[in-house]
Amino acid sequence: MKKTIKRIGKILAWGLVLLCGIVTAGILWPLDHVRPAPPVAAMTIRNVNIVDVESGQIIKGQTIRVDNGIITEIAPDIAEETEEAGAFEIDGSGQFAIPGMFDMHAHAFKMAPELTHPLFVAAGVTAVRDMGGCIGLADAWVACADDKRAWNQMVQDGTMVGPRFDQITSLAMNGGSEMPDELDRALGGATPEGARARVAYDKARGIDFLKTYSLLPRESYFALAEEVAKEGLSIAGHLPFGVTAPEAVAAGQRSFEHAFVFIWDCYPGMAALRESGDIFAAFTNEARSRMIADHDEAACQSLRTEMAAAGTAFVPTHTTRKLDAYSRDADFLSDPRLDYIPGPLRMLWMNDAANMARRAGEGGAESYKAIYEFGIAQTGKAHRAGVTVLMGTDAPDSFAFPGLGIHDEFAHFINAGLSPLDALRTATLAPAKFLGLEGKAGVIKVGARADIILLNANPLDDIQAVRGIDAVVLAAAHYDRKALDQMLKTVASNAGSWTMWPKFAWQIMRSPVMLKQFAD
Repeated sequence: MKKTIKRIGKILAWGLVLLCGIVTAGILWPLDHVRPAPPVAAMTIRNVNIVDVESGQIIKGQTIRVDNGIITEIAPDIAEETEEAGAFEIDGSGQFAIPGMFDMHAHAFKMAPELTHPLFVAAGVTAVRDMGGCIGLADAWVACADDKRAWNQMVQDGTMVGPRFDQITSLAMNGGSEMPDELDRALGGATPEGARARVAYDKARGIDFLKTYSLLPRESYFALAEEVAKEGLSIAGHLPFGVTAPEAVAAGQRSFEHAFVFIWDCYPGMAALRESGDIFAAFTNEARSRMIADHDEAACQSLRTEMAAAGTAFVPTHTTRKLDAYSRDADFLSDPRLDYIPGPLRMLWMNDAANMARRAGEGGAESYKAIYEFGIAQTGKAHRAGVTVLMGTDAPDSFAFPGLGIHDEFAHFINAGLSPLDALRTATLAPAKFLGLEGKAGVIKVGARADIILLNANPLDDIQAVRGIDAVVLAAAHYDRKALDQMLKTVASNAGSWTMWPKFAWQIMRSPVMLKQFAD
């Protein structure tokens, strides 16, 4: 008997050693990297039809000259003798050139260069506004400010495939519950003094703007807004539950994220919900139904006017609300693009959908779908009232596909009543202006960076022409269709690897931000 027990013990011990070895190998095994195309000093795109997003015109048969990643000349033709020896030439015959597109609400993590960056580029998204960050502590999972600065430089140098990060944000301020135990809870805005201290803390780290979140206390929010104005920074993000949208506009919030703002703030019963302090009361089936039935259009008209006058932008991310509405839909849950999503993340997406379906209960699916469609209609009204609507997906939140999800959001904007041109502007002209890059990005004109997408069809006829990408030019590098397909293949291979499981677990276990989120 003792020998049997001893033998079983040895087997278990060796099994544990083997398991540890497999897990360690999975953690250390390198992922495939998408090979960047070499940047070229001089590039010419000939005989292409330029989509002028400023005028809304198609300028046919143009030649675009690019030097060191900047557009230096646009003309019907550029004579061969003006070309440098060995200049790279692209035949754009029959194609339509649009500016590289922005996703103005996305999130990045450490493995983004292998898992999500190539997806953005392959979908024509050459720049993102990352709406998440770390808190200045070493973090194995969350991409920090230094990561994004390094990525920017690598994209510029031609040593990595990825979108640009033109602005860098903070970890979302949610009243302190989000703060890792190593830091003072007040830095999350638990108090007005803590909110002010957070501004100095993040400014010292080179953060461009601070992100507000739903549970940031009212007094802390106004202290934060006052302090960022003094320090030359800004705030953007969720509208805190205890603050009204008109108050946030007056306080200088630069953008509202997600489609709830016009639904909540145009509901007469919202004051009572805010007074109760119970944010979850706003997410019941009964509340959703009342928000539509009792919608105060006059209040919404006033809010839209105030936002337009103040330049407060709206990033609706309707894709996130589509999950609410379609959490039980078999076709939605079997999207073939799931091949690009790593197994652990895919599991979380499916679990999110299952939880959403379970919480919905009787009548929930109908009320979720009604809110989703009502939010789309509100986006159309905001656009027609002059509110700046910006393209954003919230990738890689559940079923918000990195890069590829921008095509889904375009469909939402068309359903909202935007024209294809106006929809395209939400991803090009408007983001560039919002980010202070007017004339330098989001357009195809002399002096702008040459982030250019070549399409096989005219997007002003049908915005879904953005799915038919023939080539991407980014930071003086050219990626043809073959290269873009290879990007997708590499990401799918990485995403499907068994090593994703130990890698995800190991990085999350060493992330102060993620450990705090899971603890809550």
